Amino acid sequence: MKFYIYVLSLLFSLNTFAEFDKKCSILITKRLQTSEDAYKDAINKINQCNKYDILSVTSFLEEPISKVYITDLIQTFCMFDHQIITLIDVNTSNMSCVHRGQAVLKDNLM
Repeated sequence: MKFYIYVLSLLFSLNTFAEFDKKCSILITKRLQTSEDAYKDAINKINQCNKYDILSVTSFLEEPISKVYITDLIQTFCMFDHQIITLIDVNTSNMSCVHRGQAVLKDNLM
């Protein structure tokens, strides 16, 4: 956990390489009182973030579901030339990266 905090603080100190405007925090949780899709809600919030924002996603869903969602978010929204940090856990999963500004379009192969 110490290493995770150290790397995260290092990520925030990289302002010389890019103009990191702010942290854009997203939570993915179960919807107990509504029928909204938690992942679609997270995507809508991420689409409001700006390029070079530090995208920070916390998921309180089951580990296998969080793993799929976080993997998709990394492939869709994260810059690969900057550090990407993930922690997939049974209770809480986290991901932090630099937002690429525009989602990668997925090929429709069907």
